[in-house]
Amino acid sequence: FTGKMAIHPAQVPVINAAFTPSAEAVRHSQAIVDAFAAAGNPGVVGIDGKMVDRPHLRLAERLLARARAAGISA
Repeated sequence: FTGKMAIHPAQVPVINAAFTPSAEAVRHSQAIVDAFAAAGNPGVVGIDGKMVDRPHLRLAERLLARARAAGISA
């Protein structure tokens, strides 16, 4: 999920906190995007000894877009 309805304004800060990416998630997502870019956009890269493929890249790009919308930068 990427959103939620609120029935009272007091719920909004809690909802925003739940859906805002953490700083660590933003850093990790940026590392994935950077690794693919540095490797010439292959099908798979290695990050911290783990295989990361294109579906992970798409998830990272979406998370970074949500972070930018929330005013968070890597």
